[in-house]
Amino acid sequence: MHFCGRVDSIEKFRERIPFMRAELKEEQKFREIYNFAFGWAREKGQKSLALDTAIGMWQLLFAEKQWPLVDHWCQFLQAKHNKAISRDTWSQLLEFAKTVDPMLSNYDAEGAWPYLIDEFVEYLMENGIIQRSG
Repeated sequence: MHFCGRVDSIEKFRERIPFMRAELKEEQKFREIYNFAFGWAREKGQKSLALDTAIGMWQLLFAEKQWPLVDHWCQFLQAKHNKAISRDTWSQLLEFAKTVDPMLSNYDAEGAWPYLIDEFVEYLMENGIIQRSG
């Protein structure tokens, strides 16, 4: 993946930041960068991403996309999961963030979300972060 262009100095990197931020706002580019980030950030020889690394990457990536639940997701993982993150969970979280609104009004408990995402939704409701109507 080559989304940064030739960056061989701090000055060039600084010049590229506005361009990279703009790219992150494009849906397809963001998806490419998001998917690339999992493999890039993973420890050599590991199938999963260390939890601390995954949390750092999510905070960085979603800072531009403004997913309102990212901090709650990270807190949930630290409190309840405390294990490495699989590629499936990594990929599905992007779908969840893109398709389920922050108040969870269109969340389908019978949907094909990974168990961890279903647990996250329960955590949000149990802790009064989100009130489900109906």
